Amino acid sequence: MSAVNVAAYCSGDFGPGKCKKHIQDVQQSGLTTIILWSMHLGRAGDVNPAGCQAIAGQSWGELVFNDGDIRIVDGDTFNPNNDPEVADWPHDLLQMKQNGSQVSKIFISIGGWRVCDFQTIEYMLEHDMQDVLRRNFQTLREAFTIEGQCLIDGIDLDNEEPVKASTITVFSQMLFELGFEVTFCPYSNPAQWQGYMQTLWDKGYKVSWWNLQCYSGGAENLDPDELDRWVDALSQVVGKGQGAAYIVAGLAVRGANDSNPQECPFGLGGVCESLASVGQYSLTGGFLWKYDSVLSNAQPCSGVVPHMSDYTRAIREGLAKHDPARSDTATHMA
Repeated sequence: MSAVNVAAYCSGDFGPGKCKKHIQDVQQSGLTTIILWSMHLGRAGDVNPAGCQAIAGQSWGELVFNDGDIRIVDGDTFNPNNDPEVADWPHDLLQMKQNGSQVSKIFISIGGWRVCDFQTIEYMLEHDMQDVLRRNFQTLREAFTIEGQCLIDGIDLDNEEPVKASTITVFSQMLFELGFEVTFCPYSNPAQWQGYMQTLWDKGYKVSWWNLQCYSGGAENLDPDELDRWVDALSQVVGKGQGAAYIVAGLAVRGANDSNPQECPFGLGGVCESLASVGQYSLTGGFLWKYDSVLSNAQPCSGVVPHMSDYTRAIREGLAKHDPARSDTATHMA
């Protein structure tokens, strides 16, 4: 994993229909990984009385993008509502990898803050619905396979819910067996995520990397003491001194009003400076929360409203500060 991984979470503006107008921007952005956020799981019944009740019209485990009204998969059926924009979505996303784009991977993220996706997964696993869960993700894979190649490379697990360790590991193993890569998106409790990783690693299932949130609840994660904890936790699984090569550090962009701090690409407290401050760790990459906010932001940085290409350059230059090989690459990319 020596090449710099430059990723961004992409929400509603990259869903069915809307993503069409951003294809060229993505192709020219300098990103290497797109993470579609978020796919949610349907609930046909109550999971618990604390807020995870049934949702009218949904089936167990059906896959619904973002705000809950864009149905992607229901059992064996892709595009159950026969929505022409959903039908076009796979081909629209494929273009983000074409025409000179540096995007080589597209992930779909499951979960987020104040959702019930992993509690729903746990409920399904514990109530003999594992085959239903598997069928939905198998249908997803088939629907996004074009000319024999699935354009969705993996599934990102953004679990921020209280679930059993087995829920994460059993679900991850299912995804691996279906042919997906798996990434984790933690912000706290490195020992817990290490446990998930170790269980999978021991069975031969290799999580690709961790998208470590370094904003909002994880705002302290780039402080040396905190980052050491994350690196050490990973190194215990992947090998002594190797943990940093599995960390993609995430920062929130200017205009991401649901997160703090919000950073400009360059300048005091910017993305470049933040990543340069931990350059000695040789992290494998950086991610941005989130692309939609870059598109909608009107707040200037040093007098100019930044574009995604400014942020991707900031990631590369920041990570290159203590790495001569990466410094050559960053200079070339600029």
